Amino acid sequence: MAAMLATAVATAVPTAPAHAQEAQRIAAVVNDEILSMRDLKSRLRMVIVTSRLPPNEETARRIAPQVLRGLIDEQIQLQEAKRLNVSVTDQDMARARSDLEQRNNLKPGQFEGFIRNLGVDPETVERQLRAQIAWGKLVRRRFGNDVNISQEEVTDVLARLEADAGKTQKRIAEIVLPLENAGSETQVKELADRIAEQLRGGANFGAIARQFSSASNAAVGGDVGWVLPERMAPEIAEAVSKMNAGDISAPIRTVLGFHIIKVVDSRVLAQPDPMTAVVDLKQLFLPVPPNAPKDARESQRALAEAVAASAQSCDDLAELAKEVKSPASSNLGELKVGELAPALREPVSSLKAGELTKPIDLPNGVMVLMVCSRKAAPSNLPSPEQIRAQLEAQRFEILAQRYLRDLRRSAFVEPRV
Repeated sequence: MAAMLATAVATAVPTAPAHAQEAQRIAAVVNDEILSMRDLKSRLRMVIVTSRLPPNEETARRIAPQVLRGLIDEQIQLQEAKRLNVSVTDQDMARARSDLEQRNNLKPGQFEGFIRNLGVDPETVERQLRAQIAWGKLVRRRFGNDVNISQEEVTDVLARLEADAGKTQKRIAEIVLPLENAGSETQVKELADRIAEQLRGGANFGAIARQFSSASNAAVGGDVGWVLPERMAPEIAEAVSKMNAGDISAPIRTVLGFHIIKVVDSRVLAQPDPMTAVVDLKQLFLPVPPNAPKDARESQRALAEAVAASAQSCDDLAELAKEVKSPASSNLGELKVGELAPALREPVSSLKAGELTKPIDLPNGVMVLMVCSRKAAPSNLPSPEQIRAQLEAQRFEILAQRYLRDLRRSAFVEPRV
């Protein structure tokens, strides 16, 4: 099997007869439909390229079982969607392509050319998108009436978050590699080790999560969101509590399989971020020409201090700026503190409305800023609507996993490689 799968991802372009022969070879039978070796080869190439994994036979050998499993699951999902008359419209596909273009900073309409330039068959990407859309529609249609989040549930979650105020949250992403059976543990662990190694070497975490992870958040690059480590499974919490932003864990064994965790960021729960406060600013700017003598800068600083000392309001500062013929507009308008240049950010961050900075030395002059108004930074607690959406997504995920598990059990699946 390993040799056949490795050969399937060979980088050489086959001749036309080889293409025809490859298309006839069967990788797996799923109920009454087949997956060809060409299907498998195209998906392997896509996974390796988009995840920035080493393009060699060793990589293909290690990831092929997971890739084939994903193709089989997609076929099962598409078959069930067809059975229940769930269709994917042209508009659905257009939105999915647009999302991919935005994710990759492409202009509208560049999707197919971008994929072809990567050496990937657009058809295999389209197939994956179609399966994801169909399965999402199917799950929502089948279980929509079963997922009802009460106001009490939302209130309970918000109360727990408020009780945890002041604790450090971490935003994490995950890749979950499931165990099909007890005999597969060694093989899955080897794959997990390999993926973790490649991630630390610069492989794309989100792309690998989309292709390999069995969790519902795979579609969004494995993003779990903000969590408190102590609220997670103990074995994961122990690892996450010791990790900093940017760290990637070794594979962590749980009852579900192996987890690879990335810490994206950290923050203090319910503590507003001062960089998100909005300030309305007026400025006084006094230029200092390049290479001006030291006493020229000192003179402008002294003038800035004198003007600032007499300014009692933003209107005063604007009038004084005109009097001293400041070359820049006095009105900076409303800005988030974090949007200011680093040299201005710190002096402004702690000021209240009506307060002035001391003169700030800049490469081209001296500046004084006054805060005309200040809007406090919002709390980082999620809104009730966000909590409800998160609970709904979790509920749908549980039902979707059970649904797919039942479909797998009842399906006739025969791998041929």
